[in-house]
Amino acid sequence: MVINENQLVEECLKGTQRAFKTIYENYKGYVYTICIRYGVSQIEIKDSMQIIFTEVFSSLKNYDNSKSKFKTWMTRITINQILMQKRKKRIAYETLENEKINLIKDDSTESIESKIDEKKLYDLLSKMPQKYITVFNLFIIDGYSHKEIAGLLNIKESTSRVLLYRGRDWAVKELKIQFKDKVSSFKEKSI
Repeated sequence: MVINENQLVEECLKGTQRAFKTIYENYKGYVYTICIRYGVSQIEIKDSMQIIFTEVFSSLKNYDNSKSKFKTWMTRITINQILMQKRKKRIAYETLENEKINLIKDDSTESIESKIDEKKLYDLLSKMPQKYITVFNLFIIDGYSHKEIAGLLNIKESTSRVLLYRGRDWAVKELKIQFKDKVSSFKEKSI
């Protein structure tokens, strides 16, 4: 018999250990992938996942299946916990307010997503400078707006835009180096 997520949540709220284990087993790979995307080091990943799942399990009473799917709710908790851990480590974000850059858009180029497999992309992102990776992930992969990112990271929207631009610029340069025979151009999502 297959138990759906809502039933699992109900069973967890009743204290059923099997339900906790099922949720953990079903989502540990997903949470691990998010941790990797956000630059959590291999040394810290086990502790981070423990913190994340502890928060998920202690917050189950707040989950409302009419507002979001369980996976979406868990993703938010995962990202928020990673960001809180980063804040505790005091990762410094550059103050970029006075800096002027020319943001470039080129809509005529072919998309790069079809040319790179997921593992290579994650490997590339794992090498991205820490000051760019968080904003890059929040905006490009998880769909947060610059206003939301600014609130989450306690930075200005303009700083979020610049960090995203620099992260993209770094990624494009790395992709051109690693995949120069496969990549002729990069189509940018509008900043």
